[in-house]
Amino acid sequence: MSGISESQRRRLLRHGFVFLFVGALLGIATAVLPHPRAWMVAHLTAFLTCLILVAIGLVWRELHLTDRQRSVALITGFTSAYLGLTGNIFSAIVGLPGPASQPGVPLPMPQAAIFFTLLAIVVPTTLIAFGLVLYGMRGEPDIG
Repeated sequence: MSGISESQRRRLLRHGFVFLFVGALLGIATAVLPHPRAWMVAHLTAFLTCLILVAIGLVWRELHLTDRQRSVALITGFTSAYLGLTGNIFSAIVGLPGPASQPGVPLPMPQAAIFFTLLAIVVPTTLIAFGLVLYGMRGEPDIG
């Protein structure tokens, strides 16, 4: 395995544990800040993102991807993870109504524009990152 690929794997694991730490901090925010449901969403999403980043880091050596594909997967994965966290924290700070927590309540326009812009970046980058990881899991592992 190349040094760059190993460095990328360690970076995925490190960022996964950053999300674990941030998720714990967001648990405190759930208890003490206004809009606890929104903070709970951010808290749980940070934990799930942690698990996803660590899981991808653990299979990174097994992926059959070119160096370029690995770079794209890494960049899109981190982009979706951090912008998703930003969107969740933004929603909690401004108290955006969610489709499950407050169904039928329209979003206030300036905040909605920011949220939907973040969402327009998060969704495709998540699909690209997950698609590349799934594509990289094809075939048999290299025996070396």
